Amino acid sequence: MSALPPKPETWTAPNGKQVTIRPIRAADFELEKAFVSGLSPATGYQRLMSARRPSDDELRRFTDIDYEHELALIATVIMDGKDRQIGVARYVKDERSPGEAEFAIVLADEWQHCGLGTKLLGTLVDAARARGVRRLVATTLSANNGMLALARRMGFRLALNPASATITDLMLDL
Repeated sequence: MSALPPKPETWTAPNGKQVTIRPIRAADFELEKAFVSGLSPATGYQRLMSARRPSDDELRRFTDIDYEHELALIATVIMDGKDRQIGVARYVKDERSPGEAEFAIVLADEWQHCGLGTKLLGTLVDAARARGVRRLVATTLSANNGMLALARRMGFRLALNPASATITDLMLDL
């Protein structure tokens, strides 16, 4: 199984915009920082399950990844002649559970509910499977209806977290 990142691909959104989906790189730090800064408070809260914003050190960690153990795919569009990140989906392999990886996805507010989540998560699922991941897992807020709907559409099993009724666990066997 290759630790090389997948090749970039282009997807045409329903609005006709060309979206590039590609692995994140260390050089994408400023792109990721601008993306995270542009998320609404509600979207940021749903992604991190807290109101905090990631520190620069965390953002560096999000962009400078070890492809042997993790993968992050970003979705970008060209706006005003420059790349603009509009989404990211990632997984990190769980060292304690071989074959399992935790995933996360977040989209810019204006790119939610237009098919990008399905495309980006589908691409991540395919890449995870090709790299030997046998199960993807995640937790989300039980009130995060967008994520719950996406997970159902993608075939994930959903279960209320036994420790907290406000958390839903997601699982997909690959």
